[in-house]
This record gives sequence, structure tokens and C-alpha cells, in this order.
Amino acid sequence: MESPTGTPEGTSFPQDLERLGIVPGAKIDIRELDKMGKRHNFHIYLYFEESLAKESTLQQNLQEYGDVPDLERPFIRLDAFLRFATESDPLFTQRLDELPLVVEVIAYGEIEAREGKTVAYIKGLMPFLDELMMEEDTSPVS
Repeated sequence: MESPTGTPEGTSFPQDLERLGIVPGAKIDIRELDKMGKRHNFHIYLYFEESLAKESTLQQNLQEYGDVPDLERPFIRLDAFLRFATESDPLFTQRLDELPLVVEVIAYGEIEAREGKTVAYIKGLMPFLDELMMEEDTSPVS
């Protein structure tokens, strides 16, 4: 899948991200991914639908859902997700200690930002609610 910058989405990751363990299929705690994005200056988009994450580009999705409010799209930027979750539930970060959200890395790409500059991004797939429930049910009892 070709992005507007000419960088094929998902076919290769920069070496600096690979050294961090950010490669297709990697599963990374949402908090750690957020820290990496801030530290290494890339955006993270969380997808709630596997087929959308794997079968389309971020650019296509932004165009298709451009008129849809951010919180109603089947994907959201990680920073917006964390802000919304924390505002909605002040104990959200504590809950992540009990039940971590692990995001599967799907793709890497670059997208045009303001003033013609490009910004690197990662597409990640959020775990499905039923997967979280199964993980919680199979945890050892203390």
C-alpha cells in the first residue's frame, strides 16, 4: 500500500524503530508505545477493526472518516485515546496496571503533516474486548 509520501505502508520499518522492538506483529503495552512515540517523535494510531487496519492505509482511512468525529471512528490517535480514557475514568491508568492493554503493531508509514512536512506513524490493533476477558479469566488466582 502506497502512502502519499511514496513510502509503502507497512513493508519496512526504520532501523531505529526495529531496535526498539517496533516491527510488524510485535505486541507492546499501550503505555510503553505512548512513551516511545513521544520520545522518538512518531504518532500511533489505534485501530479497533483488524480488517480496516490491515487492508487499508491510514491516508485512505483519514479521507473516508474525515467527517466523522474522532471518538466515533474505528481508529484513533493513541494520545487522544489516552486523554479520553483518563478523563472518562480517573482510575484508568491504575486499571492498566491490573489489566494492561497490549497493542499489536500492524504497519509503519509516513503521512504529510502541516507545511508539507511528513510525520512517521505506527498503526496498531487494539485487543478485542472478548480477548481481554479471556486473558482476565485465565490469569492465575492469587
